[in-house]
Amino acid sequence: MASAPLNPPIRTAEKPGWMAIALIAAFVLAAVLLFAIGASLVKRSPGPDVSAVAVLPFADLNANSGNPPLATLFTRQLADAVSRSPALHLAPVPQAGNLIEGSVQSSGDRVRVAVWLVRTGDHRALWSQRYEFAARDAAGVQNEIVNSVAHALHLPAGPATAR
Repeated sequence: MASAPLNPPIRTAEKPGWMAIALIAAFVLAAVLLFAIGASLVKRSPGPDVSAVAVLPFADLNANSGNPPLATLFTRQLADAVSRSPALHLAPVPQAGNLIEGSVQSSGDRVRVAVWLVRTGDHRALWSQRYEFAARDAAGVQNEIVNSVAHALHLPAGPATAR
C-alpha cells in the first residue's frame, strides 16, 4: 500500500502584487476616461468677444456745459465711429469684452479728451491716451481713437466705413 506523505505540501499564498497593480491601473484608467468624457460634456461659455466694445458716457469736466453737453455729443459720435469700424463692433455693456470710457473738457475752441480702454473681465486698463485738438477736428480724433483701440486689441485697424 502506498503510503501517504507524512507532510502534505503546504500551499503558499499567491503574491497579490500583480493583481493589486492591475486593479489600481483599471481604476486609474476608468477615472481618466470619466474625466475626459465629463470634460467634453460640460459646456464652456466662450469668453467675451475681444472686438465687442461698449462706449460708456464720457464725463463732462466743464463747469458750465452747453446744451447738449460736449461730452454727450463726443460719446455718441465715438460710438458711431466704432460701429463703422471693420475691426470693432459696438455691443451693449453686458456683452462687451472691452469698454471705452473717458472725459471731455473744452476751453474756447480747444477740446481736451482723455480716453481709456478697459477689459471687462478683470477691469485692467489696456490703453489710454490724452488728446488736445480744435473742436472742428473732433471727427478725425474719434477715428484715431477707434484705430488706436483696434491696435491695442491686436485687431486690424482700417478706415471707418459706412454701414
